[in-house]
Amino acid sequence: NSCLQSATYHTLSCLQCNLAEKGDSILHKKYSIGEASKACNIPIKTLRYYDSIGLLKPKYRNQESNYRYYSKEQLTTLLIIRRLRAQGFSLKDIQDLITNTELENLKQHMLRHCDQLDLEISLLQIKKESCKSLLKRIHEGAEIISRHAAASASAASAADPPPFLSDKIQVEFIPKSKMIYSREIMKQYRNADVSLSRWIDIYDICTELGFHMKSPIIVTFHNHVLEQFLMKDCDVEFGVCIESEYEIPKKLPKNATQIRDYGGYKAATLCHIGPYGSIMQSHVALLQWINQNGYELLIDQVSEEFVVSPLDVNDESRHVTKVIMPIRNARQGNL
Repeated sequence: NSCLQSATYHTLSCLQCNLAEKGDSILHKKYSIGEASKACNIPIKTLRYYDSIGLLKPKYRNQESNYRYYSKEQLTTLLIIRRLRAQGFSLKDIQDLITNTELENLKQHMLRHCDQLDLEISLLQIKKESCKSLLKRIHEGAEIISRHAAASASAASAADPPPFLSDKIQVEFIPKSKMIYSREIMKQYRNADVSLSRWIDIYDICTELGFHMKSPIIVTFHNHVLEQFLMKDCDVEFGVCIESEYEIPKKLPKNATQIRDYGGYKAATLCHIGPYGSIMQSHVALLQWINQNGYELLIDQVSEEFVVSPLDVNDESRHVTKVIMPIRNARQGNL
């Protein structure tokens, strides 16, 4: 029995020593960059980049070959880095997180990141709504162009059909909505010189404020009718309609940008198809129709709604611009 006990004790001692040696070997195992890449599913190029910026440098270096190796603990760190990158954390934040491992530090980073993700989700939702709005306008523009093509084809007696839908003049109610706009006097205004930079400014402001644009760009002329075609100084407004429930900030990003009510009246409308430089024909045709059908202009304020604009497609033949003239019954003097 004494011999058996002694042998058993010796065997157990040997097993413990072997396990300790294996554990120590595993703990201190060195991983080449290829092995680390395969184990953590991170490209070698990325690992080299992390090394170059000091995010995670391999712990060991072979003095003879100059090869570098990662430790077991560093593989765990690489997996943490991979997970944080997948969640959208910046390398700067990750550097702080793997350096300062206090749970409170992790908590604060997570709270800030959640706030940032909420903002990004909101901006993505705005972009989605903008895409849906553009899709709706493209569909509307395509239908208008198709109707115009059919009407032109049927007008066999017209050698040169006009580039507007005179047979589609409508009287419609323009619903009241909030508009964000910029307005200024443009010297010796030429209607063909569309100020695309002012359009972009309006789009950028709406994106910055998180406003969903309900309409395309609407250009309004606060002058006597047709004066915008006479190269006179012209009071021109560029704007878009936005959702009314938005909380309007006291100070907008640009001093020239304001908020006002738009619409709330009856209007005669006509869609101009083709180059913007010939849109005066559509204005004249619409004004003639108003005078011939017992209406008069409500105010000297004519608007153009760019259903399909130069910012949507370069092909001028595909541009669709809706001319809007507020009207009232000529005899009644009111709406």
